[in-house]
Amino acid sequence: MSDFRKFVLRIGILFGLPWFFLIVGPVMKYQKLAPIAYDKDKDGVDGQYPPSVIHRQGQLVYAREGCVQCHSQMIRSANLGLDGWRKGWGQEQEGRTAEPVRSNTLRDYLGEPFAFLGIQRTGPDLANVGWRITDRAKMHQSFYAPRSVNQWSTMPSYRQLYTVQKAQGQKSKLALDLPEEFHPGKGWEVVPTAEAEALVDYMISLKKDYPVPGMAAAMAAAAQPKK
Repeated sequence: MSDFRKFVLRIGILFGLPWFFLIVGPVMKYQKLAPIAYDKDKDGVDGQYPPSVIHRQGQLVYAREGCVQCHSQMIRSANLGLDGWRKGWGQEQEGRTAEPVRSNTLRDYLGEPFAFLGIQRTGPDLANVGWRITDRAKMHQSFYAPRSVNQWSTMPSYRQLYTVQKAQGQKSKLALDLPEEFHPGKGWEVVPTAEAEALVDYMISLKKDYPVPGMAAAMAAAAQPKK
């Protein structure tokens, strides 16, 4: 019996310690975090970090529709020169460096009850998607008919977030401008529901590469295009 108790105790320690250091410890640390004020003289930035929060209602739609199954929201640092997460993902927008300026930190996720880091990157990383996709109409089109934007897209359609209705008089300002092969037909139009609008608001709010206080100047220099 004594040996059995020792065996159970060792098993508990074997599984308990990793659970504590990988799950409990980070959660406790995260709960104590608060925004940090920028130093205008040192950082060259006003306000606080992180300066914005995510659109919560849209995040709930994102979670319900299972987007986390194919998209990550985390730029990881390269270790020992090895980076299994492709550099540049999450920051492909024009006017910014093709290399990620920095990896994400815990504070990047403040204000999020759940941080959807993701399971795999079947699709592009969305940590900073709010910078590179600003056209709401195009984003709605990609949700309703992904292959109307990119023929090679493997993303499923989220047509359940849109209403196909008979056009009444003048075309609705919210109606999607779809190619003929994806259009429901003459006399009909596709308009986003409130949930679709919330999801797009959430996408636009995802900007997790703001300068970190104390590192802002170095990050700004790193972000300059190489000549």
